Amino acid sequence: MDVKEQEQNIGKFIAQLRKEKKMTQKELANQLHITDKAVSKWERGLSCPDISLLNPISDILGITTSELLNGRKNEQPSNEQISKDIKKNVDNALAYAEKSTQKKMMSFQNILTLSFSLVLLLSIIICSICDIAISGTFTWSLFPISSIIFAWFVLMPIIHYKKKGILGSLITSSLLIIPFLYVLSKIIGGDTLIMPIGIRTSFFSILYLWIVYFLFKKLKTRKIRAISLSLLLIIPLNLAIKQILAKILLEPMFDAWDILAFGIILISALTLLIVDYTKNA
Repeated sequence: MDVKEQEQNIGKFIAQLRKEKKMTQKELANQLHITDKAVSKWERGLSCPDISLLNPISDILGITTSELLNGRKNEQPSNEQISKDIKKNVDNALAYAEKSTQKKMMSFQNILTLSFSLVLLLSIIICSICDIAISGTFTWSLFPISSIIFAWFVLMPIIHYKKKGILGSLITSSLLIIPFLYVLSKIIGGDTLIMPIGIRTSFFSILYLWIVYFLFKKLKTRKIRAISLSLLLIIPLNLAIKQILAKILLEPMFDAWDILAFGIILISALTLLIVDYTKNA
């Protein structure tokens, strides 16, 4: 029996026992301290009772929890049938608990996604109102508005799907970074360095993120090694970006702080590699 079929059987069973006891949906709901709409959804197989409500429902309807999960009353079984029923009840309970947990997680993720979207939308509205009130038109607000929209597309997959959304965020970043930089350059206007610097640095930054993604995917059982290699890759990334800035801005490529930072990164990465080797030796 799949989970959906189990939900429908439970719903029909609750409806049958409730009617036998001459109870309305509202009366049953009041005893469980929930709404009658929730009971109606159970009985129509649209949702399932929360796992915390299984015992109260069973007590009110005069059945056992295993009978509620099976969607029928138990008959007088043989010893062999008892053993099969116990295994079936355990399987049903585990499937039901897993389904209930998944629904709660999905509900939480939906709330988090909606909240994140509303916060960003509110930020856009506030920036727009302030800009129009001060300048009479859209001026400086175009910077945060375009950045907020870009952030929404990039972060939404991770917020909604968590680890499964990392790939979606990487793809979105790779596809939208150049259009985003172009929009910024148009907003600023004139001869800006956003495109010449931004395209080159974003290329190396996105490439670094893709390499790190595949590193963690390849070394999923060796996360410490993946972290250490990711740290080491920061050095060539930084060198590439420094070279771009040195050519375009005609500035020195290195200073004392860069050398200090590279030293700290190198020591940290080597330390993690030693820890990984010791742990897996």
